[in-house]
Amino acid sequence: MGNGTQLIRQENLHIQAYEYIKSAVIAGEIEPDTLYSVHQFATILGVSRTPVREALLLLVQEGLLTMDRNRGFRIRQLTGSDLSEIISLRRMLEIPAVETLASMTPAPVTAFAEARMLYDKLQEAADKGDFLQFLSLDRRFHLTLVGALGNSRLTRLVGELRDQMQLPGIRRLSISGELHTQGPEHLALLTAIQDADPGRAAAIMKSHLDRTQADWA
Repeated sequence: MGNGTQLIRQENLHIQAYEYIKSAVIAGEIEPDTLYSVHQFATILGVSRTPVREALLLLVQEGLLTMDRNRGFRIRQLTGSDLSEIISLRRMLEIPAVETLASMTPAPVTAFAEARMLYDKLQEAADKGDFLQFLSLDRRFHLTLVGALGNSRLTRLVGELRDQMQLPGIRRLSISGELHTQGPEHLALLTAIQDADPGRAAAIMKSHLDRTQADWA
């Protein structure tokens, strides 16, 4: 895991620690089969151990980490079977979601404006090679679109499925300098939805999920 970033604000430190560590897990920045102590994470993030422990226990509850009592925490590695199940569920949920969104009348223009702002920030992060920020914005972009359907359970399920994935392919793209190639796919999806073209939106979402699965493999 990289040399951290001093966690920034003093309020809600356990939430900030949780979000940072989760992003690092999903991005593949935390090494598999390596035991990490609370002290290590606290040093990396520049905070005390208490909020870090709270964050790590939340991630254990979500199934992203496992705890070796009195020793530390390990990443829970995803198997190919795990990934296939997650991608299959995401196809069932997210492809119909974007089709429905593209057919909505009236269109949720406020959500579209928010998604476009997030896309711009996402592309900036990609161009800088900041893959942790890219992952955070990617999640917000997709959940903003799904959330525009007004179904809180659907939004929560999609968020949970996305959070269960580990995407070391994103890190490889960042290292190679090719992370920025992922951004335009988001704009194409948003454009198809705004153009009220359900078929095109569905095809782009399917391609996005297919590529995500291929990048992981």
